[in-house]
Amino acid sequence: MVCTGCCATLDHIVTYLFKQLTQKVFPGKKARVGMASSSDMFLKVLEVHPEILQQILSTVLNVIMFEDCRNQWSMSRPLLGLILLNEDYFNQLRENIIRSQPPDKQVAMAQWFDNLMDGIERNLLAKNRDRFTQNLSMFRRDINDSLKGPNVNTSTVSDMMTS
Repeated sequence: MVCTGCCATLDHIVTYLFKQLTQKVFPGKKARVGMASSSDMFLKVLEVHPEILQQILSTVLNVIMFEDCRNQWSMSRPLLGLILLNEDYFNQLRENIIRSQPPDKQVAMAQWFDNLMDGIERNLLAKNRDRFTQNLSMFRRDINDSLKGPNVNTSTVSDMMTS
């Protein structure tokens, strides 16, 4: 219950930040009166301290991939926004995770990450979120099936994601 509430709160924050950044990209949109100063403050913090959301992205992805995640739907909601806000960092994480796999499993892991983002657009619309949640279910299933097999050092991957 607590995790679900935390994920919902995180999703609201990430969605707000994403919308603010999208408005900056499309300057034709009119800003609400009184909103510019607070949104600029949040965007400035994001710019000065990108590691805050990057660490949260690492943690959420780590929980989904390697822990007994019983509320995957709740965790998928902020994860998409975190990925879209931190695409370069997500790609670094992806490459680190793939490289940490035994050579015979690297191609499969790369494919699972490709499948995770298959058909995902750069927006947080409900249809896109739902597709991401479906992709994430398959991604998690593939990861868990792989971890049941031999030759995977999950502590190394998990440590790399949180350091």
